[in-house]
This record gives sequence, structure tokens and C-alpha cells, in this order.
Amino acid sequence: MKFSIPSILIFLAVCVFSITAYNSVGFFHADEHFQIIEFAGLKAGWNSPGDMVWEYSTRIRPTLQPTIAYGLISLFKMVGITDPYTVSFLLREVTGLLLIFALVYFFKQTKRFIQSSKQPAYTKLLEGLYLGFLLLIWYVPYLGVRFSSETWSAIFLIFAMAFFCSEKKTAKTVVLTGLFFGISFLFRFQILFALVGFGIWFLIFNRKNWKDLLVIIGIFLLVFVFGILVDSWFYGEFTISVWNYFDQNILQHKAAGFGESPWDYYLACLFHMPTKLIGTLFFLSIASALVFRLKSPFIWMILSFILFHMVVSHKEERFLFPIVFFAPLFFVQFFQLLIDTIPKKIALTLVGLTSLGILTTSVVGLPILATTSAGLGRNGITHFIHQNYQGRPVNLIAMPYSNPYAPWFLSERCYLDGNVNFNPINKFEELDSTRIKKDTVNLFVTTQFFLNHYPHKENIQKLGFKLIQQSIPANQLKMDKYVRAIEDESVTYLYELKK
Repeated sequence: MKFSIPSILIFLAVCVFSITAYNSVGFFHADEHFQIIEFAGLKAGWNSPGDMVWEYSTRIRPTLQPTIAYGLISLFKMVGITDPYTVSFLLREVTGLLLIFALVYFFKQTKRFIQSSKQPAYTKLLEGLYLGFLLLIWYVPYLGVRFSSETWSAIFLIFAMAFFCSEKKTAKTVVLTGLFFGISFLFRFQILFALVGFGIWFLIFNRKNWKDLLVIIGIFLLVFVFGILVDSWFYGEFTISVWNYFDQNILQHKAAGFGESPWDYYLACLFHMPTKLIGTLFFLSIASALVFRLKSPFIWMILSFILFHMVVSHKEERFLFPIVFFAPLFFVQFFQLLIDTIPKKIALTLVGLTSLGILTTSVVGLPILATTSAGLGRNGITHFIHQNYQGRPVNLIAMPYSNPYAPWFLSERCYLDGNVNFNPINKFEELDSTRIKKDTVNLFVTTQFFLNHYPHKENIQKLGFKLIQQSIPANQLKMDKYVRAIEDESVTYLYELKK
């Protein structure tokens, strides 16, 4: 049996995404958990309104994704799957497989945009690089399995643009474009920043098809109304969450209360986070698109998305995630431009060296991200406790902000095990024999911050506690310092009393 390069790449992607989904326990950002999974817990029965974050009482979150989560959780329960870690793995697996399908379909509809007109012999090379970058650049599987609003919004934006770019445009593809634009918006309101760019492009370069734009807007508005109905059902009262979001975070400046960043924050993120090599390639490819592909809707969408986010004072790296899946299109279009405009040997050398650099980065990065917990790795600690101490009473002694089940002011009720009891302390001096319980597994958890700055950490060893787990493995931490600026002090350490 003969295998094609695309089929091999897709098979590898399914394997890597699935391994990543299994191991990527927890969340990249708290919203991924507290505003989706814990929201779903309201309908699934493990939460009450009093357990929720402030976003619930202010009705600012769209609830389509928590509703989907609730539906999937109910389906899993029907077939006997109730373990919270298995359920969350399946949510990530569904996400990853759906993204792969979206990216492959997007590839099929857009690969004609990267074909070399002057060097057609290299078209297959460019197509192979394009699909490989779409599926397997080092950060794609990790972000691609996140059951987060950013990833789900990106999935449906990818579908929307794939239908819009269909070579055989029909009334159906136009309707589906509007449908998926609307669904993408219901997962994450900020995707509107990209849709504004699309609308501006349409009015400048595609005015003759204005009826298509009206259809897209009409279908989008119907989906918007559907979102109001879902939100009103979920919250138990009529509400328009997008208005509540605008009122709370923009008019009342709630979002700014979580921190403000300078205007160029996202430029630094785009340069440093994917590694400086890929960051440099991103800016070069965007610049070339501005000069040579200004009539492409993608450049208008990406720039609009970035520029609007730059204006908003509260900035987070995750806000950029919906657009990173489109970056390979710009990369390979830049490669195609080099092949068509400069001497062939120089062009192929530049393309080869850059691709080799991306491959090397991915060979290093993919295994690290595919085999470790998500984010700061706290749920890797809770998963370890869940797996190793089921049915045994656990006394979890925790320093401030170190308890992996409740690192802030709310508990992750989804993952709470009934056999685990919390025993908080404020300093190492309080870690003494009075904290130890007989006939119980005694565990102690702290972060590197306290080990670095608080006195009497020797009490850990004096009592007989031995290190058994840390939230971020050393090899991942080394890489994260270059791409996410995670410092040693963010690492959580779990100890067990061995005496």
C-alpha cells in the first residue's frame, strides 16, 4: 500500500494530538476551566451558583461551549464514563480531532494560494510544508487540544474561511461562511475583531458580490439570536451576554482591573513566544503579504484582529491563539514568493534552512508539550493524587496559593476527591508534627517561590517529607523560559511523608 505525504502527516497529527490530549491535564488559563467546565457543572450537578466565579453573576460569558460540554459530559455518563480526568481528556480529544478536520479541509480549499507560478515543480514541496506546518508546528497540537473558547472559536473561523475560499463558490458555501462566523463569535466575542477586517476587505475588494455579504451578515445575525436563546436558557433569565461583557469589561473597566499592558505587548508575544525563528518568519511573511497580497482577506483579518487587541488595555497572550493557526498560510506564501522572485538556489537554501529550523524546534517542542500537564501543571499534581491515593484518606498540607485544587479563592470542584482534606499553613514554621495525621497519607505542597523566600524550609526534610512530583518538569521549564517566560518560582512541588 502506497501512502501519500498528506496521509502520513494527517496520521502523525492524529497520533500527536491524541497523546497531547491525554497528557495535557488541566488548563492553560483559568478561564478554560472555571468559565467552561465549572459552568457546565451547574447543569451536570456538581456546582451551584454560589460556587461560581463573578462572571456567572454578571452574565458576561457566552454559554454555547459550556452547553456543549454539558451535553458531552451527559453522553459520557450514559456510557459509564464519569471519572473527571477521563471526561476532560475526551473533551480535549474531541477538540483536537475537530481541529485536525478543520485544518485539513482548510488546506484543501486554500492550497491553490501557495502554488508557485514560475516554479511549478516546487508546488508539491510547498504543499507538503504547508500541511506539515498547519498540523505539526510545535505549539499547534498543544493549543489545538485546549477545550477553551480561543481554540473552539478558531476551529469555526477556520471552517468559515475554508468555505469562503472554496473554489466552487455556491449559495451553500456563502451560507456556511456566515453560519460558522456566527458560531465562532459565540465561542469568543473578540473574534469580531477579525470579522471587522473581513468586512472591510469585502467592501474594498469584493463589492460586486455585495449580496453574498448581506447573506453572511444575515446568517450571522440569526446565529447571534440563537446565542441569546442559549444564554437565556443557561442563566435562567433573558440576557444578552455580549452586551453584559461590553458593559462590565469596557464601560466599567473590569478587565483593566486584571492588569494593563503596553500597546506593543502583542508584538513582543508574536516575536518571542513561538520562538524567535518562527516569530521573525511571522513578521516577514506578514510584511510580504502587505506588499504583494493586499487583496487577500486573510491579511486584513489578521491585522484587524491584532490592532484592535492592541487598543484594549488588558492583554493576554492567549487572546492571540485564534489567529496562530492561520500563520502557516503566510509562511508558505512567503516561501512561494522567494522561489518566484529571487535566484532559485538562494530561495531554496533560505526555505530549506528555515524549514529545518522549524522542524528542529518542533522535534524538541512536540514531545515536551505532548507528555506534560497544561499551563503551570497544577492539575498534573491533582491527577497524580487521584491516581495514586484513591480510597485512602489524604491530609494535604498546603502553603498559601499552593493547593493545586484551590490555588486562588475558588476550588476546582470538578476534580475534588472526597478522600482529600485540606490543611492550610502560612509559613514553614507551622509545618510540624501537629499537622501530621495518623493512618492517613500525609502530603505537603508548596511552590518554588516559598522555597526561595521563606525561612525554615528545612522543616520539610526534618519531618520526613520526600519530593514525589513537580508540576513542571525540568526539561519543559527550560523551554518555557524562552517562549513563555515561566520562572522557577511558578513550579509546584508535592512531597509525601515517608516516616
